[in-house]
Amino acid sequence: MLTYLFTKTPLLFLTQSFWRDEAFSYFMAKKNIVEMLFLTAKDFNPPLYYFVLHFWMNLFGSSEIALRSLSLLFFWGTICIVFLFLTNIFKMRERKASLYLILFIINPLLLYYAFEARMYSMFAFFATLSFYAFYKKNNRLYLLSTIAGLFTHYFMLLVVFSQIFFLIINRKSVEYIKSKFIYLSLLIFSPWLIFFFTQNKLPNSFWINKPQLEDIFGLLGIIYTGNEAAFYSGELIAKIQNNVMYFSVVLMIVTIIGIYQYVVSVSKKDQLNFKLLFIWGIGISLAVGFISFIKPLYFPRYLIFTTVGLLLFVIFVMEKINIYRRAILFALLIALTFSYQKLQIKYREKTDLRKVFKEIKVIANKKDLIFTDDLDFFTAQYYLKNKVYIYGKSYKDIPVYNGKVLISKENVASNLPFYPQKAFIIKSGGQYTIQAFY
Repeated sequence: MLTYLFTKTPLLFLTQSFWRDEAFSYFMAKKNIVEMLFLTAKDFNPPLYYFVLHFWMNLFGSSEIALRSLSLLFFWGTICIVFLFLTNIFKMRERKASLYLILFIINPLLLYYAFEARMYSMFAFFATLSFYAFYKKNNRLYLLSTIAGLFTHYFMLLVVFSQIFFLIINRKSVEYIKSKFIYLSLLIFSPWLIFFFTQNKLPNSFWINKPQLEDIFGLLGIIYTGNEAAFYSGELIAKIQNNVMYFSVVLMIVTIIGIYQYVVSVSKKDQLNFKLLFIWGIGISLAVGFISFIKPLYFPRYLIFTTVGLLLFVIFVMEKINIYRRAILFALLIALTFSYQKLQIKYREKTDLRKVFKEIKVIANKKDLIFTDDLDFFTAQYYLKNKVYIYGKSYKDIPVYNGKVLISKENVASNLPFYPQKAFIIKSGGQYTIQAFY
């Protein structure tokens, strides 16, 4: 039973081997607070997640499960806020709200990053809490959650700008938080932005590609699933993309129903809720998607908070239709989600580098070296702790976005060692060769 749970369900993502970004999180969080401030200012994410992970590691250790459990905690925090949305704002009974929570608990994007040692679940938590405080006009909670979100991920700025935009197009509305508190959160964050731009030499190139036209047609499915199939290959990709398109068709139908309800609705409150949920769940991703044709920015994990908004939007619309159609839509979303999860477990399984490094530990001598590329450098360091070098690439050729802020010139090797000292050269996919000069 346990074997099935940890190999055939999303629990696989909790126990599998680390990959580069997770190992990078570990090494960044090992630094002291002052070092983290300067290092993150030169990198691509603000420091709050690493601060929290630093103290989390002091309490619970640095195993894969320990580090990933922090994200799992914020995932359940997000679920709790969603429950408050459904009961306090949508005015649902607890039993019905609990049923709708299933859509969030099994959502492919939210669940995947609940098991990854990165800041995305924490970001989704603060963004969702910010919108909840925005709805409830809770000034202190809004400032706390929004500022925390801004110091977790720079895309939190999109949350703030979307809230400002909503207030601008609804100037007569007094149902939501005052704009002065939104501007105050930006003011408090601005010193960090100034520090960031003085420290960070932003690269001319980035690893995100421009979207294709079909990505716009499949946007709703991408928001829902967090599909990143463009960065993978193999026979599963066609099935994944078909599933995403099915999601997009279903969600487009829901959106059309929602627009019709908005047009014929006599309730001003319903119209306001529709507009805010539409902006949060669809509008932000749509805007970023179109901008990405000029400057590539769109990447599903960066917009994980919009998935929460999309699900709330879907539930909001479903509650306006009759119970039979609602049941059909709900069942269809559940079925498609399980189908996608089954495929995702296969296509997003990480390379088992942990097994490879355990094998190397057994056969390597103390003086032997580990050579890898810059993509697996931090992972090798995490499992082997020392004697790890980047081989086959000069220091200046290492992209900044591959964690270069934590890589020094001393971490780069240009020559093989002389026998009897050997180098274990790790290749992509977990294979390795043993080489030396004779």
